[in-house]
Amino acid sequence: MAGTGVASRQIFDVIVVGAGPAGSMAARRCTEQGLTTILIEKERIPRPKLCAGAVSLKAIRLIPRGIPSHLNEESIQGFRFFSPKLRSIEIASQEPLAMSVSRDRFDAFLVSLAVDCGCTFRDSDALVDVKTQKQEVICRLKSGSLVRSQMIIGADGVAGIVAAKTAIRNNWEKDQIGLCLETRIPVTMDDLRRIGKVFELYLIDIPLGYGWVLPKRSSISLGIGGCLAYLKKPQELLVSFIQTVSKLKGLKLKFSNFGAHLVPAGGFERKLFSERTILAGDAAGFVDPLSGEGIYYAMKSGLLAADACKKALDQGDTSPSFLSRHYSVACNKEFGKDLKIALDLTYRIHANYDLFLDVLDSAAGSIWVELAKGETTYGALKRKLLPKMINKLISRKVKSIFNKKGE
Repeated sequence: MAGTGVASRQIFDVIVVGAGPAGSMAARRCTEQGLTTILIEKERIPRPKLCAGAVSLKAIRLIPRGIPSHLNEESIQGFRFFSPKLRSIEIASQEPLAMSVSRDRFDAFLVSLAVDCGCTFRDSDALVDVKTQKQEVICRLKSGSLVRSQMIIGADGVAGIVAAKTAIRNNWEKDQIGLCLETRIPVTMDDLRRIGKVFELYLIDIPLGYGWVLPKRSSISLGIGGCLAYLKKPQELLVSFIQTVSKLKGLKLKFSNFGAHLVPAGGFERKLFSERTILAGDAAGFVDPLSGEGIYYAMKSGLLAADACKKALDQGDTSPSFLSRHYSVACNKEFGKDLKIALDLTYRIHANYDLFLDVLDSAAGSIWVELAKGETTYGALKRKLLPKMINKLISRKVKSIFNKKGE
């Protein structure tokens, strides 16, 4: 998709940087609300994007008229969890819970929705500097162009320049960010049928992480992700994981290359804004620390960022205090509290894999399905899951004590 270019207009109400799900959704919503908007992307769209590519049902529901069928590589109708010893449980649904997509085509589709609304789009031109002044924001692009606006939304990812240039954040804490390694391996239709229409999560010995297998149209996305602060020899972990999956499923999985990318973990307190500036998506750290889902939170935060821009410009107040009340509070209400609970559950589950699988298998599987649909919250999952995990843990300890007394 070629950008529409800045054309004759150099001054906008809102500049959105980054044409991923957060940026495209923000740009579309800003334009729909009557704000003159430009969406800037450093690469040419469509462009490759490292990501498993699972779009949950709750994310699909944020898109007007949904996702075209040709973008759906596979409908996902359940989850399959594996313990470190490869004990597994499966949670199935009668209806699709997600679809797997190729991010290059999916992201291009979201950009097209923004452009169709009248948003100006410029790709293949990176942002190199941002200056927020008393009356405006001035962005300098790699091409030398200067673009001015009243507000800027930084949706430029984990390594985005907007956060650094506006003094919101220079670096991530290593224990608050993950490293993911991913490869896409062609497989036969028989292999795909053997895997099934499920998203497999391997709760193997990866620090605060997991391995995954996600079916595509004629391939699988396979990868690992874990906390950057504790992840040692990740390439060896990936090779070992591929060997484990190959042996478990009787497949001959071979890969020649892989990609690596950083992913922030949600649930931590972070600064999201400064004068005339809002961060959304990965740039803001909005990723589920338990499941790794980021697309939904990117899309939702993009919409909330656009709404906050509209309110700020309507009321003539672009100050940090105003943006805190109308963006941070909205994000916290919609999903921020839930991400904090998910973070707490992440620590607990990784300390007790088997207990988690026991409870999920016997009592909480249905609520996991509801979570993927967006019909419940992590708060509800925790209220159902945690007491049962604690009871089982106590029961095991009591049983162990009596067994020792009997010896």
